[in-house]
Amino acid sequence: MRSDPSQPAAPLTIFDYNGRTTAHTARRIMTMAPGAAPLADAAVIVRDREILAVGPRRSTLAGFSGPVMDHGPATLVPGLINAHCHLELAHLRGAIPSGLGFAEWVRRLVALPMGVFDQDAAQAAAREMRTSGTACVADIATRHPGAAARTFTREGLDFVSFFEEFGFAPPTGDTPSWPADLHGLPHGLFADHVSVAGHALYSTHPDRLRAAKAWATRHGKPFSLHLAEHAGEVALLADGTGDFAELLRKRVLPRDFRPPGRSPVAHADALGLLDEHTLVVHAVHVDDADIRILAGRGCGVCLCPRSNAYIGVGRAPAEKLAAAGARICLGTDSPASNTDLDLWNEVRYLLHHWERISLADALAALTTTPARMLGRENTLGMLSPGMRSGVALLPADLEDA
Repeated sequence: MRSDPSQPAAPLTIFDYNGRTTAHTARRIMTMAPGAAPLADAAVIVRDREILAVGPRRSTLAGFSGPVMDHGPATLVPGLINAHCHLELAHLRGAIPSGLGFAEWVRRLVALPMGVFDQDAAQAAAREMRTSGTACVADIATRHPGAAARTFTREGLDFVSFFEEFGFAPPTGDTPSWPADLHGLPHGLFADHVSVAGHALYSTHPDRLRAAKAWATRHGKPFSLHLAEHAGEVALLADGTGDFAELLRKRVLPRDFRPPGRSPVAHADALGLLDEHTLVVHAVHVDDADIRILAGRGCGVCLCPRSNAYIGVGRAPAEKLAAAGARICLGTDSPASNTDLDLWNEVRYLLHHWERISLADALAALTTTPARMLGRENTLGMLSPGMRSGVALLPADLEDA
């Protein structure tokens, strides 16, 4: 049964254990371990977010003397991973109407106070993600990666903060131009949680994109890039035409800009930006040749279906991407282009609009696949001993999806 995306989301949370060891039992547990079938009448034992044991209820609880929470007919799954968000835009929720198209959405966005980091709004957004089942966030930060990192840490969320390179100034060296608010971040937090992203092909100098990708590769980090999100991007890179091209010529593009005459995916590939450690975000306007490139390079492809619908840029060919073997992830994108940050609503939307995408596919796009893309495959994405994924509840309306 396909879910109606207009249904309100059920309350759901990553359990907060407060340092205690607790067992959780349920009708079904989907561990998301490779090849593992769902466990019926099962239990998982957790301390904080660490999974200590998981299996059939009777054998798993044998000898366990701590508190047991029974979730009855529910299904338990690993904590979810939001593969694309912009926490620093939390204060702009609802500021731009939906359905305007990308160029007008950008015009209105840049007129808003984007440079402000509203701590209260950011903390509320992080809490919204945690209480709707999210355990980890891949966050894009253009101005305030340090503030975002501290916010996620306070909320108990794992995260990768992607500092976003933007602009047509060429790079000044082989190290990203880290903003000042990262300087006070503890070394361990920086080493484990900070990487670099390129904003987009149409907004960032090619050498700057190459340098950012090279830094990520040298340090064993994931790299993220907005790619093929809207038709204006395709037209700009193909022949330099269209309303979006005219908008960028007024604000962003250098006078000597020449369109490469390629699709966004083909151009990113020619620049050496695409490989198994690159998380491509959106991939709405891609053709069969583009899909072959993305799948062949082993890229992660983060779909943001409700953001795409909110702005009005079209719908990614999710079925074709999945059939080609692309590594599909899901993200909410920013509060400026979505109504909420609940990943289960992305699942509802996906299942309602793409008939050949299953709940199992959607769960993989929220757990195991983004865990691999973010280098968290040894800690997140599965319920198995030693993992630190935490546990989330599958909403009741998705049980039969």
